[in-house]
Amino acid sequence: MPLISAPAKRLRFTLGWRGLLGGAALLLAQVATAANALQVGDQSGLIQALLHAAGEDTAVPYSLVWHPFPAGPALLEALNAGAIDAGVVGNAPPVFAQAGGFDVRIIGVAQGAQNNNALLLPEGSSVRQVADLKGRRVAVAKGSSGHYLLLAALRQAGLGPHDVNLVYASPVDAQNAFASGHLDAWAVWYPFVGQATGRGARVLVDGSAWAETGTNFTVASVQALNDPSRAQQLADWLVRLARAQAWATAHPAEWGQALAGITRLPLALVQRMLAEQHLLYVPIDPAIIALQQRLADAFAAERLIPRPVKVQEMFDPRFNASLPSPR
Repeated sequence: MPLISAPAKRLRFTLGWRGLLGGAALLLAQVATAANALQVGDQSGLIQALLHAAGEDTAVPYSLVWHPFPAGPALLEALNAGAIDAGVVGNAPPVFAQAGGFDVRIIGVAQGAQNNNALLLPEGSSVRQVADLKGRRVAVAKGSSGHYLLLAALRQAGLGPHDVNLVYASPVDAQNAFASGHLDAWAVWYPFVGQATGRGARVLVDGSAWAETGTNFTVASVQALNDPSRAQQLADWLVRLARAQAWATAHPAEWGQALAGITRLPLALVQRMLAEQHLLYVPIDPAIIALQQRLADAFAAERLIPRPVKVQEMFDPRFNASLPSPR
């Protein structure tokens, strides 16, 4: 075996330690970056796409790490477990989260998307009104915004959930069952509404008749809100969301192009949807809380949550003053 000179040994030793130190430094940098990152839950990539389309994902003084979720209830479970810091959900999931004792708060409210949820019928259905669904198979994701729309539509028709053959299913599972003809109706939200109608489904009713169905909530974990540095990030992120939503509402053509790309829906269909929406962030106020209480009371009346809740306890209005004025 060839001999290695003392200087060479020292050089190899030095380089070896430098490599180890360099790797350790890189690892520490990655840990620091992860610690500085805001962990955000997203459904169908819509919030990430919104921020990007509006240019609100540039010059962010912290990292944004995105986590996909199929629906709001799963996102809230991750929040409660501390796996993520924040996200955006529909109106119903926070009620179930509160009834379940989740450590989650509503920090932002966007209104104006009443047609986001719809009760769908398959192509060729003989159903003409909600009352015709009596005894038929209707799918919905339990605890979702579509769930409340279904309850409200049935109640208006003089029916209750016991009058239909209710099938609780995730949007993906229900989508497959609906497409294969195993369901008579499906209560769901966009982009699933658009995907189904693009394949021939018909909207029996949407949320336009109920003011409380047009609300989206920005939510955060109590753990994140109790961390001063994380709360500062949440404040900045919420303002960016509000500005991005205001941009999208003021520029439906540009946002429609981006939304069609992320959802893979036909542009014309997306444009029709956006034409009926005027979604903007508004301050948390007594009117917002009253609408949410009406929704919570409906779930409690049907014994879908284990106990009645006072939804005011779920709201954290600390960021109201930071929001841009809705136009």
